[in-house]
Amino acid sequence: MASGDKNSSGAPKRPESAKKASGRSAQAQSQRGKRYAERQAAKQQLALEARRRRNQRVAIISIGLVLVLVVVLVVVKISGGGDGGNGSSTGVASPPAGTPVPAATMTRLASIPLTTLKAAPTSQVAAPSSISDKALTEDGKPELLYIGAEFCPICAAERWPLYVALSKFGTFSPEPGRIHSAVRDGDIPTLTFYKTTYTSPYLTFVPEEIETNDPNGDTYTTLQKLTTAQQNIWLAHTSQTFPFVDFGGKKDLTSAQYDPTTLEGSSFDSIASDVGSNSNSIGASIDASADVLVETICDTLTNHQPANVCGSS
Repeated sequence: MASGDKNSSGAPKRPESAKKASGRSAQAQSQRGKRYAERQAAKQQLALEARRRRNQRVAIISIGLVLVLVVVLVVVKISGGGDGGNGSSTGVASPPAGTPVPAATMTRLASIPLTTLKAAPTSQVAAPSSISDKALTEDGKPELLYIGAEFCPICAAERWPLYVALSKFGTFSPEPGRIHSAVRDGDIPTLTFYKTTYTSPYLTFVPEEIETNDPNGDTYTTLQKLTTAQQNIWLAHTSQTFPFVDFGGKKDLTSAQYDPTTLEGSSFDSIASDVGSNSNSIGASIDASADVLVETICDTLTNHQPANVCGSS
């Protein structure tokens, strides 16, 4: 080998073509590394963009669900949620003492003429049965005991004529509120005697509502408890069923006087306006039942007083 083919250390010199090829190889590797890094960066960017879009979709869906829920709640409120608005009942429990009823409505219900009650056909309504028990008394006056439950549709039906009849012998203060029987038990608009005080010179009225219309598992929330005397007379004539009305130990009523389903689907205001009108089934049923109750109260509790009420019975 010629001396010119060696470098200063004595090693053979690399040809210029080899040097250029080596340089090109290093440059190619550098370019490939750069392109790989760029592709990785692009993939990471795409992944971030996809994650951001997913998060946006989740947020939009969540906001949409919240808006739908708000709209539903607003619609329920506007349509008369609870036992308010036009008096129609909904799926919620009533407050135990009920929703206040306009004074004009209660005044009209308390003032249905006796002649109207007597004109109603009584052949389709039930009358109390005769019993013989020791009379319950309070404040020296014979007691009319009512035992019911707010969830009970039969009780809901019977409270209407009971209020009309009792208004002929005394007054309530405050006036009964508006409730409805339980949704799963008929959902019938009615009155409640809970938290009312009845004043009469002839008799005492003792209403006991055992349970509310607020579901508690398979039963309902407890509201009032009976005395031993009340419990005994109730058990003597029923198997703890509702309603039970005791007229001084002389007569009792163990069911509604008319078909409760007559009232299903009607609003409170509609039923209240039908009372006193014997031209429709609801008004005629309540009027006739109230007439029978007036006669029963006169016969069993008030010694046919007052004359302006019992004299026409």
